[in-house]
Amino acid sequence: MQTLSLNPCWKFKKLPGLSIDQLPDPLPEGGWEQVSLPHTWYRADDAYQGLAVYEKTVARDPAWRKAFLSFEGADQQCRVFVNGHPAGSHRGGYSRFRLPVPEAVRADGSWTIRVFVENSENEEIAPSFGDFTVYGGLTRGAELLIAGESHFDRCYWGTDGVILRASVDDQGRGVLNIEPHVICDDESAVIAYALYDPSGAPALAVEGGIRENVSLTVEHPLLWDGPGQARLYTLRASLLADGRAADEVTLRTGFRRIDLRPDTGLWLNGKRTPLRGVARHQDRAGRYCTATEADIREDFSLIGEIGANAVRLSHYQHPQAAYDRCDEMGLLAWAEIPMLKMTESAALMENAAGQLTELILQNIHHPAVFCWGIQNEIAMFRDAPFMHENCQRLHALVKSLDPGRCSASANLYPLKASSKLNGITDLVGYNIYFGWYYGEISDYSAYLDQMHAARPRLPLGISEYGVDANLALHSEAPQVKDYSEEYQALWHERVYPQIEGKEYLWGSFIWNMFDFCSARRNEGGQKYINAKGLVTHDRQTRKDAFYYYKARWSAEPFVHLCARRFLKRAQEAIDIKCYTNQPAVRLIMNGSLISEARAENGTAVFRRVPLRMGENHASVTAGDCTDSCVWQRVSQPEASYRLPDQDAGGAVRNWFLAEDDLRKEGYFSIQNTAQELLNNPDTKRVLEKYVPALVRFMTEKSVIPLGLAMKSILSRDADEKLDIKALNAELNRIPDTDL
Repeated sequence: MQTLSLNPCWKFKKLPGLSIDQLPDPLPEGGWEQVSLPHTWYRADDAYQGLAVYEKTVARDPAWRKAFLSFEGADQQCRVFVNGHPAGSHRGGYSRFRLPVPEAVRADGSWTIRVFVENSENEEIAPSFGDFTVYGGLTRGAELLIAGESHFDRCYWGTDGVILRASVDDQGRGVLNIEPHVICDDESAVIAYALYDPSGAPALAVEGGIRENVSLTVEHPLLWDGPGQARLYTLRASLLADGRAADEVTLRTGFRRIDLRPDTGLWLNGKRTPLRGVARHQDRAGRYCTATEADIREDFSLIGEIGANAVRLSHYQHPQAAYDRCDEMGLLAWAEIPMLKMTESAALMENAAGQLTELILQNIHHPAVFCWGIQNEIAMFRDAPFMHENCQRLHALVKSLDPGRCSASANLYPLKASSKLNGITDLVGYNIYFGWYYGEISDYSAYLDQMHAARPRLPLGISEYGVDANLALHSEAPQVKDYSEEYQALWHERVYPQIEGKEYLWGSFIWNMFDFCSARRNEGGQKYINAKGLVTHDRQTRKDAFYYYKARWSAEPFVHLCARRFLKRAQEAIDIKCYTNQPAVRLIMNGSLISEARAENGTAVFRRVPLRMGENHASVTAGDCTDSCVWQRVSQPEASYRLPDQDAGGAVRNWFLAEDDLRKEGYFSIQNTAQELLNNPDTKRVLEKYVPALVRFMTEKSVIPLGLAMKSILSRDADEKLDIKALNAELNRIPDTDL
């Protein structure tokens, strides 16, 4: 099959006020721009949501017989026409899909391809809600596939027409089950399969019919075994029709075995392997969601530098290059669909099932993928029986398509252990933000132990944890809500040891590896950015917290001086902190040796080091590694290091959760979720007494996220005259026995 890039030379224009369900005919005159793919119309100062159109004309070669349009992503839904004839449509912004050039125009001398794309919020397409930007556009490029009469079915859920399911059986043999999908009228045609080992040497060869599933067995497979041992096999499938090779598909795969144990976590090929993971969003400054393959390789180079062994590919299907890099680097990958707000809409669930099918079948051959995520924080809005039923359907779909892999859910912190959402998927992660949105930094250990005790047979991990850091903000005494780089670093130093000490956890994912766009956000001195990344949105700066994890996870020797961007210092003496994976660090200040400090938890600290007025030159040495920086002592604290309206010290208030300071153990409080309080007759009567209009609104409208703490809702929506303390005191008298 011949592949031609369609990326250059498109015409593009926005069509405001119009809808993909009622397309304009003819198009409005003028207003065209020249663009190339991948392309998004999003700009920081113009987050357009609506309809747009792309157009390109291709001269047809008379030798072409069949042709297919292949789109790597159209955000968020599209309809495609060729010479005015409908080729098809797609709903979902992150999956590859393919459409045949209509038969009616196949013989025309040229093909004018017109693609209408819309990114308006749509309750029938996932995601209809989320803390990330839905950009809009043909965001991942396009190709024209030229085929003969007989070929592998590239339109089968956007796959290459060959589905591979690799496993390791109880005898340690590698088993590769092959499911072909072929367009061919010659039923005597065959498929020749050739398997090559990681060195490229032939391993096995066999033929099968075009409607026949084939199984190959490798007696002593070289296992895909994580970083440094990511051994990949290559399968070549050749369609032989009419005595010649009509089409060919090449896919890489690997053999590995993963076991989940609720008491000891994740095991890879018989070895306990706690996941030291990071989550990744696809976008970056300037390019937004149109990252190139080189950009993706840079992202994974940074992930490799930190020493991670796992990646959560959040919160949607990622480009194929991302899954390829996970395979090549030995990174276990959590892959997921963008199901973040689940409603009772049958159309939404049909769309979710379609996106899940695309995700699995397009990526099932990747050994890196260890689970399929079916939902993220859907209980933010409520925890309802219809959600349990829908998640059961999605879990069953995972098992029908890929019985050998796990299904996964990422649940919101307030969701209680007893929720049925914790009993559906094979593994569960919790998104937890103690010491940022609620609670204290030290709360992780007790909370995780409580969750494990309540659900001892549940494979449990942490699917998100992190805090925001604006690199322009700094503090000598970092505290919650100051958004300083120093608080982010200190927070991770204190949180991660609580996580790594829990043997029952399958692992954890830092939220996030990179800062990313979120149109919902305006906080910490930055607009439209979720700043929880360990690396900035432009990938140019590694924050201090990056080096903490490098110290804990990486074997590459290094030392890093922290707070180098905290240039202007008003103190007579400061604590100087380093991150390193070496046993000890020596500090030289202004040419004089200060002392040597032992490193613990990847950290070495020199206390109360004097500063002279003006420049101070610091350098540190750990083994053969050195680092240095300059600080300037000034007479007054630098005002720009602190937000002008900053009120640090209390947990952050934003669209998520508020602080956790009014709870009485064993009793209800406004820290319970709104749904929990509405479900209990006694607590509902208390709410009706104090906030009757709000209760009516919450029960009659599906607008307020009922999975949030009641205090978070009251902090934004309650009357100023409301006596919140009195309300909470009455709730504190009602026992809460549900864990």
